[in-house]
Amino acid sequence: MNADGHGETIDATARSLSVLNVLIDTPEPVGVTEIASQTAMTKSTVHKHVSTLANLGYVTKVGRQYEPSIRFLDCARRVQWGTDLVDTAREPVDELAAMANEVAGFVVEQNGVAVDVYCADQYASGTFPAYNTRHLHCSAAGKAILAALPDERLESELPALTPHTITDGEELQSELDRIRERGFSLDRQEQFAAVNSVAVSVETDSLTGAVYVSGRADELSGKRFEENIPGLLLSASRLLTDALE
Repeated sequence: MNADGHGETIDATARSLSVLNVLIDTPEPVGVTEIASQTAMTKSTVHKHVSTLANLGYVTKVGRQYEPSIRFLDCARRVQWGTDLVDTAREPVDELAAMANEVAGFVVEQNGVAVDVYCADQYASGTFPAYNTRHLHCSAAGKAILAALPDERLESELPALTPHTITDGEELQSELDRIRERGFSLDRQEQFAAVNSVAVSVETDSLTGAVYVSGRADELSGKRFEENIPGLLLSASRLLTDALE
């Protein structure tokens, strides 16, 4: 039995899911060498797992690289049918995106990772990565969630996703203290290069999450980034909190 009480894990399954996580978190198709570097697996082991996932229809091969297949759209729809979170989040997030004229979304924490519940990405431009990675420490939404959680919930490892990602535990702790003081979090190209985001936590008895706005760093900046958008987010957070309670 594991410490979390969920029973023993199967290493092969865990490794396959680690490969999938890399593919899902990377905006572009990714090769075996890069997957191996992010998972601490050998290239031959990664190749076996990614080939198996491709044969099962969960991964698509693009040249010599790989990306998640459209089968995950079906998975998402089936999960969506069983939860009212999406329906609850849709209207306030859509309104937030329209007012900000940027990508907006709602994320919840589950077992130490960030889970995208709903994203209004109609204002995304080009290949803008309109989603959050699973890591909590590198996005505005994730940091807003961490600031709302007890300090012992901090991740032990803080991988660098960009040169701006906070990877030092003490520095992250100081950042969380600032978030608690001002009521919102800022991500200055910490999750994706050339992308800034702002977020405010959403807390109920049953969940801890965050509502966020993301935009291109050269456009979402200055007073709009540090004052105007946070004001919109504080209102959206209150609406979501009331709707979820």
